[in-house]
Amino acid sequence: MNNLELYRRKKGLSQTQLGIRLGIHPNNITMVEREHRRAWPKLRKQIAQELDVPEEQLFYENGDLKKS
Repeated sequence: MNNLELYRRKKGLSQTQLGIRLGIHPNNITMVEREHRRAWPKLRKQIAQELDVPEEQLFYENGDLKKS
């Protein structure tokens, strides 16, 4: 499990709910979480803010997900 999925679940959010809160299509969250796509810098920042965790807790500098 990666840290994005871990913290999203701790907040009690589905991928769809997180996508809606961020104003993006939920498939983008799914693709990032499954590592089919890297999160772009603005999205990384938005996700971290929504989940109330530092961006560095979720992502490496290049946008790859950190594992728990």
